Amino acid sequence: MENNQFEEDRLIFVNQLESLLQQKKLQEALSMAEERLSRLPLDLDARAFIHLTLIEMGRIEESRDILQRLDKDFVKLSFVYLRAADAYREKGLNQDTVLCYQRFLSLNPLSEQSCEVADKIALLQKEESLADQGDEAGDADMPNPEFYTITLADLYVQQGHWKMAADILKEIIRRDPVNAQAKAKLDTVNTTLWLKSSPGETVSSTNNLIKTLSCWLENIGRLKKHAT
Repeated sequence: MENNQFEEDRLIFVNQLESLLQQKKLQEALSMAEERLSRLPLDLDARAFIHLTLIEMGRIEESRDILQRLDKDFVKLSFVYLRAADAYREKGLNQDTVLCYQRFLSLNPLSEQSCEVADKIALLQKEESLADQGDEAGDADMPNPEFYTITLADLYVQQGHWKMAADILKEIIRRDPVNAQAKAKLDTVNTTLWLKSSPGETVSSTNNLIKTLSCWLENIGRLKKHAT
């Protein structure tokens, strides 16, 4: 009952704020959003409308401060998932563990722990795969791919888990068929898998592959550098 009331209040607030913004009643919108945030310090709707209103008012630096605070909150939340994953792992609940690790990576992909977490996911999924009997059982026990991202695929590539990277990229493309970045990376991963399984690979093809992968991983490094 309380949840229903909260959702009703939320929808009323969102509709009111959208109406005020459309009418360019910016100060009134800002006051209403700030009042809600004072009552509900973790409310994302209030923060979002404060951010949008500040932009409309031309207070750009203040709007950027809102985003920076949100980024910090997401990082804090990511570590909640990381601790939850470790706790699930101690209990042997592998699927819950993988899901929490994936949520950690989706919220905080540039964390210093990201490569270690990707390794843990790969290990747990490998254990699940070995425990399954037959492909159908394996598919049924796969963790929810909701949090599959290109960043997660990149991390698997860095750790040498090519098949898992390919599975993630295929799922991303299934959800977003026009994702050119995922398609390009899947081509590279599939080429690597083919070369690794082919006894007749040539030196030139291997060198070209290494060059492509080096550029890819170099771009990942640049992203991490700019994010710090």
